[in-house]
Amino acid sequence: IEFESESFTVTAVVHPSTYVNKIVIGSAQGSMQVWNIQTRRCLYEFKSFGSSIACMVQAPVIDVLALGLLDGRILLHNVKLDSPVMQLAQEGRVTSLSFRTDDVPMMATSNAEGDVALWDLNNKRLLHVLQGAHDSTIPSIEFLAGQPLLLTSSADNSIKEWLFDGQDGVPRLLRHRSGHFASPQMIRYHDDDGRIILSAGRDRSLRYFSVFRDAQNVELSQGSLVREARARKVKVNELRLPQISQFASNPAMTKDWDDVITCQQNSTNAHTWSSDRKALGKYTLVSSDKSVIKAVAISACGNFGFLGLASGVIEMVNMQSGLSRKTFIGHTKVVTGIQTDACNQQMYSTSLDGTLRIWDFSSGKQLHCVEL
Repeated sequence: IEFESESFTVTAVVHPSTYVNKIVIGSAQGSMQVWNIQTRRCLYEFKSFGSSIACMVQAPVIDVLALGLLDGRILLHNVKLDSPVMQLAQEGRVTSLSFRTDDVPMMATSNAEGDVALWDLNNKRLLHVLQGAHDSTIPSIEFLAGQPLLLTSSADNSIKEWLFDGQDGVPRLLRHRSGHFASPQMIRYHDDDGRIILSAGRDRSLRYFSVFRDAQNVELSQGSLVREARARKVKVNELRLPQISQFASNPAMTKDWDDVITCQQNSTNAHTWSSDRKALGKYTLVSSDKSVIKAVAISACGNFGFLGLASGVIEMVNMQSGLSRKTFIGHTKVVTGIQTDACNQQMYSTSLDGTLRIWDFSSGKQLHCVEL
């Protein structure tokens, strides 16, 4: 079946229940056509609804289709009688919709901003909006047949399952699977056995991955961002820390104090994290000379963290207390990398000044300088 793109551009197709060999096709021009796919004939054409049809689904009632339009309207239309049944409207274009089938008259719709709207069909009103359910557009939502469960998927590389178990009709997040929704910036093994991977991405998140159990994969928490985003009416991603430029980890003291340290792009602060609690740690470490932190490291024992500054200074801090312990001065340009030996005898650093410097760990004195 071919269509002239100028007069009828196909955007959605649905097979109405009990309609043998027939499909309903929606268009960008806002009109619909009923086709017999066996004879390849157009049986009927509906008048335009005034906006492009983004999605269509079969309602639980025979002959009724739900249409999601580009202007945010949701139409329930009787295709047999060509008559409207109900009209609702949401913020933003409708990207997907679905109906509950467990004897609760509810419909869910989604938009391109990552929100999910829940509708009371008996009273023809908005019941609740899950603002920021996802961090990006939601192309698909689906109620499981005969169950109070809603599945949502998004361009933010996540799928979530919501459970309706309360009397108010508002769901809670039951479980989810997700990953970075922007390219990873840095990936490292966290442990010596190669079981745990930490990764930082351009989506401004730090994630924890288990090589063997997907259920343990999680984003390290940065606080109650969802609650705060709802209160301030902003997206969750706007409240996250800046993009992580470098991180270091050491599981040696995981059970005692924070074991991950990160620095962010164009930031004078570094942050500690706990891989045990899967959350942001106790301390925000500020560079002593207010210059941007460019590199971080953790000693082999897990007791000390290192901050490499844009000014060329290297600071050593205590991971348990967050206090500064020592300063290594010698580089004249940005510090790009820091590493220590396994016995805490020496520390090694590189810089944009073209040198590799070897330092005495205890005294902070420079032992050697290698021109690169």
